[in-house]
Amino acid sequence: MRMRFEAGAEEEFEAACGLLVDRLVRWAGEQGLPVDGFMAEAALDYRHRATADGRLGLWEPRHVEELLLCWLAESITELPGEERGDALGTLRTLLRYLHAARLADPRGPALEDSLAAVDAVAALHPGAMADRSRWGLAKFWARTAAEQGVDVLDGSALQRLAERGARGEVATDAQRRDMVVERRLAR
Repeated sequence: MRMRFEAGAEEEFEAACGLLVDRLVRWAGEQGLPVDGFMAEAALDYRHRATADGRLGLWEPRHVEELLLCWLAESITELPGEERGDALGTLRTLLRYLHAARLADPRGPALEDSLAAVDAVAALHPGAMADRSRWGLAKFWARTAAEQGVDVLDGSALQRLAERGARGEVATDAQRRDMVVERRLAR
């Protein structure tokens, strides 16, 4: 299976990602290991889009840390009252699967070292997910909408919120919003 995708190879990546997640979910079920397909897809998306090498099977400690403390905190929206995705368990299972299926990049660390990298930042992950200064713009507005009682699955309700926001009629944490916007523009 192809495990490296250049930027711009979106169709190929999407197809491979879907296949890999399907195989991972099936394997995890057979092994009795926790897996969240959405979180697995987010992890692979991170390796494709947010890292220069795009190697889906290479998980160095810096990748584990950046995924759990930055990428997911910025991009995955956990709404109030929603069950949280199991990012830690899913990443551990993904790492185990990559090694078991011989898809782990041979330049990467041993499985035990990768799992230790997850353990090293596990306690910091919930705080990173809740830290509003780490949120991306979409997550900021989705959480703002949910906190104000807007159904985030209703596109027209979100549009009305955006229009009210543009007119300055939506109560937000302006300092946090500005930080999110500045971080996005800096990229």
